[in-house]
Amino acid sequence: MSNQSSETSRMRGLMLVAGREIRVRGLSKSNIISLLITVVIVGVLAALPMILGGDDPDDKVGLAGADAAAMQAQLDAMGGFEVTLYDSADEAEQAVEDEEVDSAVADGALISRDGVGTTIQTQLEAAWQAATIQTNLSDAGLTDAQIGEALAAEPLEVVTLEDSANDSVTSYFTGLVISIIMFMMLMTPVQYIAMGVVEEKSSRIVEILLTSLKPWQLLGGKVIGLGVISLVNLVAMVAVGLGVSAATGVLGDLPEGTASAALSTIGWYLIALVLFGTLAGGVGSLVSRQEESGSVLTPLIMSLTLSYLGAIFMLNAPTSTVAQVLSIVPPFSAITMPTRMAITTVPAWEIALSIGLLVVAAAGALALGAQLYKRSVLYTGSRLKLADALRRAA
Repeated sequence: MSNQSSETSRMRGLMLVAGREIRVRGLSKSNIISLLITVVIVGVLAALPMILGGDDPDDKVGLAGADAAAMQAQLDAMGGFEVTLYDSADEAEQAVEDEEVDSAVADGALISRDGVGTTIQTQLEAAWQAATIQTNLSDAGLTDAQIGEALAAEPLEVVTLEDSANDSVTSYFTGLVISIIMFMMLMTPVQYIAMGVVEEKSSRIVEILLTSLKPWQLLGGKVIGLGVISLVNLVAMVAVGLGVSAATGVLGDLPEGTASAALSTIGWYLIALVLFGTLAGGVGSLVSRQEESGSVLTPLIMSLTLSYLGAIFMLNAPTSTVAQVLSIVPPFSAITMPTRMAITTVPAWEIALSIGLLVVAAAGALALGAQLYKRSVLYTGSRLKLADALRRAA
């Protein structure tokens, strides 16, 4: 019973610290304003294809002649045409002159004011030929069912040997957005964790806190609290991005697997936060003044920056050997693998290996960061070297 009570007390202390971080940092005006601005930007970017492209208006086409009704059925099936039927070819031609319609098909002639685009002409010719065949078959005595059977054909199986330009561009920007979000969402809590540790240490508040809390509760609470804040921000961005894309119809045009890649980013982020967050708290405890925090954070910031730059490089060569190595080896894999998954198909074994190595690295970082924090948080004076901190008594 006492063990259970002790465990409950330890968890309560951890959650108290996490709750304090959420209230102080997460509910601060700056964080809320920043989140709102970021969400709006993500929403606008997600809707940008629709905003720039808009809905193409239907082409107005006039039809006249014996095949007009059959051709109307063909154009309705194609979609993208507003069809008007006329009693004669003269009426259809006059409608073109009066700009009531963009073009007209009457008695085997395509009428327009100054020509039509190649795509429109091809569609109108295909509809005309199909309508003519249908009319000829009907005149030959075939029933509608027989005509339908005669004209029935399986659609072509589309086989793409290489990604289309549009898919490649969309995949590129999807990967770019994921890499930028991962980089920013990791950079912010890493700096906040280190700054918070230094702030508490320089103000001597940590000495008071440690009278009722363990060092691991203080560090763990900071990582959890700031992690929750960043996770809420990340989920909000992903939800808004996918939601706006779905609402505007853009989501269906994205390459297959984009949505799952975006959602999996959350999992990669959580593992990476444990890795970088605990190390940030550990190295932050090595100094006693905010001015010195930059020097101990430099290796972490550099590794994050290199991971981001590796992801950017990989956007242009996702199947290269360098891309494979960067997306598997931690800490680079924290950003490069989710980015790579968004732009190309990655073998399952590479994903599994990358996750396994990143988890192992996060566990090692957790152990190292906790020891550094435990041995250095009460130390005051000049910057404590890493080796000296590890040699200090716990």
